[in-house]
Amino acid sequence: MMQNSIGENAGKVWRLLNENGEMTFAQIKKGLKAKNEELYLALGWLFRENAVYSCEKEDNVFYGCK
Repeated sequence: MMQNSIGENAGKVWRLLNENGEMTFAQIKKGLKAKNEELYLALGWLFRENAVYSCEKEDNVFYGCK
């Protein structure tokens, strides 16, 4: 059950990043109105699938689609 939820959230995160470009964790959280735990799991899923990247700019970590 939880795996389906994680996969669905990963899809939502990927679509948000694909539409908006690089975003911080806080921006993703606000855009999806999701809990921290949900986003950490979704981002982990996407990193495992090699679908997203992260980079640091001006002391902020940004995430984007590959």
